[in-house]
Amino acid sequence: FVVLKGDYRAGGALAAELSEKVGEILGKTLRPEKVIFVPALPKTRSAKIVRGAIKKRYLGKPLGDLSSVENPDALEAIRPL
Repeated sequence: FVVLKGDYRAGGALAAELSEKVGEILGKTLRPEKVIFVPALPKTRSAKIVRGAIKKRYLGKPLGDLSSVENPDALEAIRPL
């Protein structure tokens, strides 16, 4: 998942470029097959990304307790498989 900043615009060319760059830096095995642009990632009040909630939402599983999430509405942009 990618949150764009500045003047960048979501699109296929940018997604391909980001995927290639990750592959160059981290290696081919960690290169993402798909890049998904979202307006924001869900975070706790201490600004930590709530990875567990992102994974559950993407896999279509129940989210559970979201009381510690500062912006639970950010999960709406993450579509289940």
